[in-house]
Amino acid sequence: MRFVFSITILLLVTAGVAIAEPLAIIEGHKVVADFPEAFGLVVFGAVVGLIGTLIGAGGGFIHVPVLMIFFGFSPQHAIGTSITAVFLNALSGTFSYITHKRIDYEIGLKFATAAVPGVVVGAAVAQQFTMFSFSLAFSVLLVLLSYYLFTGRDISIIRTKAHEQPVERKLVDAEGEVHTYSPDMPVGLAGSFFTGFFSGIFGIGGGIIHVPLMYSVLGLPVHIATATSHFILAITSLFAVIIFFGLHQIDLDYAVFIGVGAIFGAYLGARLARRTHPLLIKRSIAVCLLLLALKLIAGVV
Repeated sequence: MRFVFSITILLLVTAGVAIAEPLAIIEGHKVVADFPEAFGLVVFGAVVGLIGTLIGAGGGFIHVPVLMIFFGFSPQHAIGTSITAVFLNALSGTFSYITHKRIDYEIGLKFATAAVPGVVVGAAVAQQFTMFSFSLAFSVLLVLLSYYLFTGRDISIIRTKAHEQPVERKLVDAEGEVHTYSPDMPVGLAGSFFTGFFSGIFGIGGGIIHVPLMYSVLGLPVHIATATSHFILAITSLFAVIIFFGLHQIDLDYAVFIGVGAIFGAYLGARLARRTHPLLIKRSIAVCLLLLALKLIAGVV
């Protein structure tokens, strides 16, 4: 309980920094004008990185609404900036998981190949959003994520017409532990495309979808699913960064400060994960997401 309380306090402090009056405004949103604002973004990134690590996802689902609500970003700039911060976090996490030898590179590359076209389509669709339509769509997404995290339910898909059993795979990690699993590749490839689509259209990275997909649906061990998801996310988010950079919809100052904070937060989250009750943490985050959804809707109605 003390840890959950600390998380809540950090979120409130971060929100307080975000609500502070800006020193300058460029292209409709606040810019990083001095050290306190930069430090506030690093703290915000650290909190989101910590939360993302504890629930096995990136932080885009928090980055985007906060950038829009408190910093005046347009949907497109919020998406591009968020996905850049997600890329930095995913890249850092991938290097860590490489040393643990828990990444299934063959599956990761195949799923990333399927996800990249989805990212491109999603980014194209994102250009059509108005503030109202995006706020409405993202609020629905936040409510669904809130429900998923609060209930703790797993996803289950059964292919009753599969003609053959999936091939068994074996992976030995750095600690010598042997992991065996038999993923259903057609389901995984289809799921990866839609994960990429949601990543491009909402700037959420996709980990919140990909980890449950690989763990609950495809049957990968949770450590392999998390590590491989980071590897996939590093690839797909890089393509998204290239797209949004070409569209001039990335604020590098925000992205870098939030991304650096996320790296530290993810490191802390990995150390604290063993000492926390996962369902309690998820339910606390679910309440925060629901409040963000309500705030997002209230800003456009």
